Amino acid sequence: MKTVIVVAFICKLLQQSIVTGEDNACKNGPPVNKGLWDCCNMPNLIDQDIRTECQQKYGEQTVKQAKLEGTPRGCCIAECQLNATGLYADGMVDREAMTSMFMDAVKDAPEWQPKVRDLLDECFRRAEANKDVIAAGAMLEPSFEGEKICHPISGAIMRCMNKNLYVMCPMENYYESPECNQLMDFYRMCNGQ
Repeated sequence: MKTVIVVAFICKLLQQSIVTGEDNACKNGPPVNKGLWDCCNMPNLIDQDIRTECQQKYGEQTVKQAKLEGTPRGCCIAECQLNATGLYADGMVDREAMTSMFMDAVKDAPEWQPKVRDLLDECFRRAEANKDVIAAGAMLEPSFEGEKICHPISGAIMRCMNKNLYVMCPMENYYESPECNQLMDFYRMCNGQ
């Protein structure tokens, strides 16, 4: 679960839109060291082994990128995940294949099916609305030796899906605790970020 915490936090930092002073709490990331899956029994849209492998491959780079100012960088962890599943190529996410794969991930969880379906539409809509920032991130040059520049579209879609599924967590799937409540408050407050 620690991998999920790091991935969610780092990809969140890398995909930030420009925020105002009152949104600084959102820019700083979650206030607790808990992962989404630690607090909600929610579906794994991407296989855990793939998530772990991509975190190991790009985690160190992503930590360095999170400290950089300026245009948000693409999340190579998310791009790696979508590459491994065949959902991404050349700056494009295959929406039809993603919909099929994600709906298959919730085939035995009817309470999640409408949430996943509706969020796919919403997350692609948000990505389209932010296409200029996403395109700018894709055109960045490396800022340090060995940095790989990844297209921001993968992180934008996956961050949107995961954090919003968490916010929509049904009460019967939610693990009530002070830390989980803080995490829920954070994602509700930062929903548009």
